[in-house]
Amino acid sequence: MITLIVPTRNRAHTLRLVAPSYFVLDGVDEVIFVIDGGDDETPQLVERIAAGHPAVRTRILRHAVRLGAAQSRNTGVAASSNDFILFCDDDEYLEAGYARICLQKLRDLGAGVGAVSGRRVYMENGETPARSLHRFGHGVRPGKAFRPLLCEYVNGARFTGDIKLPLTNAVILTHKHLLQCFPYDPTYARGNGYREESDFQMNLYTHGYDIVVSNDCHSIHLPPALVRTGGQRTQTFRRICWSIYYTHYFFAKYYVPYAARLGLLAPRWLAEIAFAVFAVYRETVRPPLYALAKWGLRQRRRWVERAISA
Repeated sequence: MITLIVPTRNRAHTLRLVAPSYFVLDGVDEVIFVIDGGDDETPQLVERIAAGHPAVRTRILRHAVRLGAAQSRNTGVAASSNDFILFCDDDEYLEAGYARICLQKLRDLGAGVGAVSGRRVYMENGETPARSLHRFGHGVRPGKAFRPLLCEYVNGARFTGDIKLPLTNAVILTHKHLLQCFPYDPTYARGNGYREESDFQMNLYTHGYDIVVSNDCHSIHLPPALVRTGGQRTQTFRRICWSIYYTHYFFAKYYVPYAARLGLLAPRWLAEIAFAVFAVYRETVRPPLYALAKWGLRQRRRWVERAISA
C-alpha cells in the first residue's frame, strides 16, 4: 500500500477544497499531514475530513517552528508505515487513479525507475477541474518537455504516453528506501524554496535512476485566485533572487554528474548565467506576453462565434 504525505503551512483554505480527493485514492491507506509551524485551523479541518474515511489512517504531525517543505517531507517519511510514498502539495487535487497508476508504472518499469508522476494541470480562475483537464489535454505548449541547459521541466509541454526525464513536478510516487538513502535537502527552507522538490529527483537521476512522467493521471493545481499564501506569492524581485540563489546551490551539488549523464557540454558557469537570464524573463517579460496571447485567443474565439451566429 501507499502513504500520501502532504507538507502544509497555513493552507486550511486550500486543503478544504483539495484534501477530500486524497482520501479516495486507490491504493492509499495512510495520509500524513505535516504542519510546518502553521497556526491556522488545518488540524481541525483534517480531522473533520478524515472522520468520513475511517479506513484511511490519518496522522497530523507538527513542527514547532518552520523548517521548510523539504524537512516536512522527511518528517512524513520517517513516520510512514508503507514501502511506497506519494507526495502532494496542499493546493492540488489528485485524480482518483493517481496513486494506483503511478505504482503500477513504478513496478512495471523496473528497478531503474526511481519515481513516477502524472501531469500537473494548472486551473485558470473560474475554471472547474474537469474543464481544466479538457483544456490541457496532452499539453498546451509546443516544444520539448525538458530544457537541459536550464535544468527545467516544462510542465505544459505537449507529449503523449510516458517519457523519462531528469525532473518532473513535485507530485511523485517513489520507494521509501530511496527516500531514506537520498532524503530531501532542508537547505531550501527560506524564500520561495525553489528547487526543493527537484533536489531529491536530481539526486536519483545522478545516481542512475530515471524519472517517469505519465499522461495517464493528473494533479490539478488550484487557480491563483484561490491560493493566497506561499513562496510564489512573494515579490517578483525576491522570487528572482531566491530562484537564482537556489539554482546556484543546486548546480554546485549536481551539475557535473548531471551534465555527464545527459551528455551536456556547457560548463556550469554558462548554465548559471543562462538560468539567471531565464529567471528574469520568466518573472517580468513572460507574464504580460502570456496575458496578451490569452486575450488574443479570446478575441479570436468571439470573432468565430459571431461569424457562426451571423
